[in-house]
Amino acid sequence: MLEFVRPLQSILQIKQVNSTDLVWRLHCRVTVFLLLLASLLLSARQYFGNPIDCVIGSGTVSSSTMNEFCWIMGTYISSDPNFVLDSTDLVKINAKIGHIPESERSYQKYYQWVVFILALQACMFSVPNFLWKAWEAGRLQSLCDGLTTPILPDHWEKTRKKQLISYLSADFPRLHRTYLLRYCFCTLLNFCNVLLNIFLVNVIFSGFWSNYHPAVKALLSFDFPSWNRYNSQVFPKIAKCDFHFVGPSGSKQNRDGLCLLPLNVVNEKIFAFIWLWFLGLLVISMLNLLFWIVVLCSKSFRLWLLTAPLYPIRTSYVVRALDGQGVGQWFLLYQLCRNLNPIVGRELVQSVSKAKGHNGHKTFRMPKGGEPDFYTDPEGYDEEGV
Repeated sequence: MLEFVRPLQSILQIKQVNSTDLVWRLHCRVTVFLLLLASLLLSARQYFGNPIDCVIGSGTVSSSTMNEFCWIMGTYISSDPNFVLDSTDLVKINAKIGHIPESERSYQKYYQWVVFILALQACMFSVPNFLWKAWEAGRLQSLCDGLTTPILPDHWEKTRKKQLISYLSADFPRLHRTYLLRYCFCTLLNFCNVLLNIFLVNVIFSGFWSNYHPAVKALLSFDFPSWNRYNSQVFPKIAKCDFHFVGPSGSKQNRDGLCLLPLNVVNEKIFAFIWLWFLGLLVISMLNLLFWIVVLCSKSFRLWLLTAPLYPIRTSYVVRALDGQGVGQWFLLYQLCRNLNPIVGRELVQSVSKAKGHNGHKTFRMPKGGEPDFYTDPEGYDEEGV
């Protein structure tokens, strides 16, 4: 089992510098890991044997031929959701045996495609992360290099410190704004990815999200007889297959088989988890979008988010460091302060604030109980902040 997990370990590897948030990592790391793991497990014959095994009577059609034919052409069950059959004393198979009219047949067209569907979903969830990595180009890693550990050298290298302060004090509003907009675009893309994957699964499994709800509800309530009954309509373990061929005299003949679908024993668990995971991910993604909308609209909220990890820094230093740079500069400082050693973060913000003060830039004043406004005296700001 470990040989399947080992190639995927790098996906969940914890990094010292993260340019994304927790919700992002749920999309692009955890979800991708789970989907790829499920895809690899389903492709392992040593755990589940042959994906299909059909039982036929004596005749000219061999068992291997029947297996290959039914694997390629697909199997079917009765579409009657209320039909349950107990076979004598052997096993409750939840499948209608006997002739099933064409109008009542529900074909399992998805069966051989599940591995590829899961791999495709993993690729879709990886796209926003690939885009962000290409756009971000290791900027945050280079800025934070060597400054994230709990224990720092006694003194910074003066050249490195001067370069960081100079970069953060420089006026690059368009560059920083583009950096933020690309991050927000990828965050929105993560949300759209969940919706698209829900739609994709719903189309492939013919109304999966509504049809599978009773099965998941029964599973969560530990009602296993109902779980088996509802689940067998979506992921049957036994299905029928018809093999039509021409006999020696030229007449049409039919061999029908009863086929075991062992992979559906795993598919039902995988997609029950996906049903819950995608819905939970959708809710979390919606809340994350609301969070970023508030961030983009509220200056005071942005100020609080940046000040909190730097406590006990004075708010006035943060206000002056953000002066004249807009939301893009705030985002860059926010990314830095989430990853840097707090001592380094405070020192950087204080140094940037003092550099702007010496240059005579106008700064924010924080009136009590209100939004920040501007004034031009660099030395008369409220040292206590809000």
